[in-house]
Amino acid sequence: MVALPNRKRPPDWLARAVWIVVGVLLLAVVALWITYQIRTLLYFVFLALFLAVALEPAVQALVKRNWRRRVAAAVVFAASGVLFAGFLFLLVPVLVTQGTMLIENLPGYAESLTTWANATFGLELSVPEIGADFSDLGSLIEQYGSQVAGGLLAVGNTVFGLIFQLASVTLFGYYLLAEGPTWRRLLLSTLSAKRQERALSTWDTAVEKTGQYVYSRALLAIVCAFFTWGALAIIGVPSPLPLAVWMGVISQFIPVVGTYLGLVLPAIAGMAVSPIKGLWVVVALIGYQQLENYLIAPRITSRTMSIHPAVSIGAVIAGASLLGGVGAILALPLTATIQAVISTVISRHDVIESESLEDLETV
Repeated sequence: MVALPNRKRPPDWLARAVWIVVGVLLLAVVALWITYQIRTLLYFVFLALFLAVALEPAVQALVKRNWRRRVAAAVVFAASGVLFAGFLFLLVPVLVTQGTMLIENLPGYAESLTTWANATFGLELSVPEIGADFSDLGSLIEQYGSQVAGGLLAVGNTVFGLIFQLASVTLFGYYLLAEGPTWRRLLLSTLSAKRQERALSTWDTAVEKTGQYVYSRALLAIVCAFFTWGALAIIGVPSPLPLAVWMGVISQFIPVVGTYLGLVLPAIAGMAVSPIKGLWVVVALIGYQQLENYLIAPRITSRTMSIHPAVSIGAVIAGASLLGGVGAILALPLTATIQAVISTVISRHDVIESESLEDLETV
């Protein structure tokens, strides 16, 4: 009779380990599913948390003047809402008016450009087709009017959705800001005394640096808006104040390319009057940007956090990819917050001497 090989019994812990791994995987799947289902809520909470961090320095300044924290938070939120509503109130009519003027003047611009090209280069161009195209614009709109009217319901739903989102973020943000100390005590109660000190230090540094960054950009936006207002008024561009506010906001809160994105609307408004005025607008605003880069911005931001241009561009691209336009706007302040936290948490040491580091030291 042939003896069977002696097969060892698997250890007792193996089955338990398998069940633990399976359980952890199932919990992970359930957690991901729940996160996906409440992604809109998490999005609102994220925006509200960032808004609370950005407005925290203003609330703290009022609290130090013996204001009740809830009242201070309400006043700061109300002031921010008024500024945002005023920005929209100034900008929307300008977009409609200047866009209409530009469309009406485009045939004349095309004819003037064609005349100049014929006289300069000896060409024989004509623009009757272009004029006909623009003259038929009204009939084209009338032809598709029913489709546009049918889309008004979708636009209404979009507007209602935006209002709901704004109200949700405002509500969450207010409670996070008004009851900030309570939330922080609740979270710190789960840490040891030593870790509490480090967490509070990190939080205070992040709030301070983020506030300094946001308010320095706001100050630069005000300076840019005043210059743009004066320049547009001198050049003779209609609605200079709303265009100046637009230029100030866009140029300061979108890095590197913000100036060029911001000047598009004032340039279009200038072109709606005459192409020469549009050209003067571009020259004036680009000239101011150089003045700001070398003289104004270094003085205002000398005591606040600076963000490397490459990091700024990467942050805006990442923010736009994750959250769209809102992410692009919040990218820089959020990057400033993360940079402040990293500078607090990570310890730095003296760098050793090396020839390969000489170029880095001179930058």
